[in-house]
Parts: sequence; C-alpha cells; structure tokens
Amino acid sequence: MTALQAYLAALAPGIDIVAGCTGMSARELRAAGAPNRTARTLLTLADAFFSPTSFSRQQRRAVAAARERAHALPTLEVIERYATRAKTKRQAWQLRVELCRTAADTDEMEKLARKKLREINPPTPPRPGVRIRRRKDAPWTLAITGPSALIADLESNLDEDAPLDSVAGLFSGSGAAAQRPTVTTNAIITLDELDRIIDGDGEEITIQLTNGARLTGAELVARTLSERGLITLVHPFEGAVNLYRTERMANEKQRLMAAAENPVCPWPRCNYPADKCQIHHLGAWQHGGDTNMANLAACCPYHNGVNDDDPNAPPRRGRLARRRGRVVWQPPWADTVPDAVPGPSAGT
Repeated sequence: MTALQAYLAALAPGIDIVAGCTGMSARELRAAGAPNRTARTLLTLADAFFSPTSFSRQQRRAVAAARERAHALPTLEVIERYATRAKTKRQAWQLRVELCRTAADTDEMEKLARKKLREINPPTPPRPGVRIRRRKDAPWTLAITGPSALIADLESNLDEDAPLDSVAGLFSGSGAAAQRPTVTTNAIITLDELDRIIDGDGEEITIQLTNGARLTGAELVARTLSERGLITLVHPFEGAVNLYRTERMANEKQRLMAAAENPVCPWPRCNYPADKCQIHHLGAWQHGGDTNMANLAACCPYHNGVNDDDPNAPPRRGRLARRRGRVVWQPPWADTVPDAVPGPSAGT
C-alpha cells in the first residue's frame, strides 16, 4: 500500500478515529504525530461525539449513524461545524443526528447542512435605522435600512457617475435639494387588483415597482405619478409586442413590459431590480429565438451570464423558462418542457 492509499484509507472510518482520541490531550496528540490543527479538530469532534452530555441518546444515535454511513473525517468536520451554529443544544443534536444519518460526500453534506441550518436559524429581518462603521485608518461606512420605497427614492437622487459626491451634496445642502421623485418606474397591477384599488380597497394590495420598491395600493394612489408615469395591466397568460427575427435587441416598449412582468430578476432569491436588468431571450437568439414578448424576460447581468443557453450542452446552473405564462427558473436536474416559445433554448 502506498502512502497515498494509506492516507485515504485512514480517512474513511472517521468516527472510529475520533473515538480513539477520547481522553487524550492536545499535547498527547501532537506527540503522537498530529499537526496542531489536526489535533484541535480531533479534540473538538471527540468532545462533541464522546464526551458526557445530557443528550446521551441523541449522541449514541449520531455515533451509530456516522459509523453506519462510514462518514470520512472531513465530512464529520462539516457536520460539527454547522451543528455548533444552532441556537440551542437540542437543535444542535437534532442536526447532528439528521446529518449523520444522511449518505453524502463532504461537498454534498455541506450544502445540506447549510440548508438545514437556515431552516433552524432563519435570517433575522434587518432592523430599520442608520448604522455607522468607524475605521481607524480607512473610509467609514454609513448604512441605511428602511422601507423599499424610501431607499428607492434615495437611490434615484444619486448620480451614477459620482454617487459619493451626490450623497455629500444632499447632506451638506451644496447640491440640489433632495426631493421625493415622482414615480416614473413601472407599476405592475393585475386586473383584479386594479378593480380593488378603484373600489377603495387597495391598502391590502402590495404592488411591485420595477425599481425594486414595494407600495400598497393606497400608497401608490397617494403618490403623484409623473406625466410619463406608467402602469402596466398584466394578463396572466398572454404576451404582447413581437419583433420576431428582425431585431435581436428588445425595443423600449418591450423593455418596459418585460420589467413589468418581472419587477426583479426571476432567479431564486435574486432581488436585482428590473430597471437595471438586461433583457434576456428565453430561447437564445443564436439558437433561433425570436425577440417576442413571450420569449423575453428581465434578468440581472450575473444570472444572464450563467444561464444555461445551449439546449444541447450538459446543464450546469439551470435556466429561465416560461411556465403557464410565467417566467420561472428551471433547475438543471428538471426535465420538464417549457411553454412553446420561438427558439429552443435560454439565453441572450
């Protein structure tokens, strides 16, 4: 057996390696030949899986499952790293047992552990307010957290070419007076919502704007729309405005309507506002896709770039597709067929 084969074989019975460290000190492990970091890792795992605990039943289950699944030492490290982040010891042991019972390699285990931990510890909603981070010999940071409409209004007052200068001007008064801009973004209202707003029952309706902000129906009515303000009425299944193969780039009307249909990038958990998105061909132009509304979607630059464009290539990241009239993300493992649109693939 070569040194490499011996090393790889030694990693496999991870829980038995950890069991052998029980009762040993870091000095003893180092004397036995373990590097400092390895010694610390082994002692951390031994403390979790073999030290006395009030959750002894869960501990026994975790050890038995880890041994049955033959989790390698690196996989046990991943399990313990995420388990210690749980808010309570009970949750930590529940997570250890669940992960130890799961057959997965180290990378797959990390993805699963991250997902399970998010379920246990959902992200804390950000608190509205203003926070300042002061650094000794570096620029400071001013962070503002507030309603989406307020932040969108503030952003509209920024000069994209000189954002810091425009902020300084607004605060010092040397620039143009900061005013709430009139709403020139697209407001997306379905037909049933429009009826409710007209009837005076708009307070409970949340309307998505293409600059990323959200307003209630009552707030939208209360604000002043500019003369060029836009409201798009969206039918749940129909498209509009076609250019077919005459032009690759969407025209301005199509951009507005694509933003109206998807106020933010349709990829999961992406909140990139449609006003700053690129226009994406669901069926790639290079593969015969037309520039028709049914084949267009607003998409952020990053996801537009990683979208699986080639229908004949192995899927890697998934792609955008239209399902029952709506643009959704199709994961790479899905085998469903998209709605019929000109062009067989996804991309711009």
